[in-house]
Amino acid sequence: MHKAIYLLTGLAAGAATGAVSGILYAPNKGSRTRKKLMRKTQKMTHEISDSVHHKLDEIESQVKNLKHKVEKEIKDTTDHLKRAVRHTNNVGKKVAAH
Repeated sequence: MHKAIYLLTGLAAGAATGAVSGILYAPNKGSRTRKKLMRKTQKMTHEISDSVHHKLDEIESQVKNLKHKVEKEIKDTTDHLKRAVRHTNNVGKKVAAH
């Protein structure tokens, strides 16, 4: 999760640096530079959005996997406890019978 935040921060910083550099060193007239900058901004926004969605999909998958493991562990523990209770009851009945 922290890696995703660092990645997004780096992308945003890189985009800002690139935008400022592009404006300062642009050989084209202002309107053309603004259009070019707008296209690049839209492209970066799309890339960041894709990256965020990808990370969210990964997190969702990890959560589902963890949920499955926890549910299995709960079931296994419950089954073990039920067997222990049955065994204890059987021992108790045998002791009471003597």
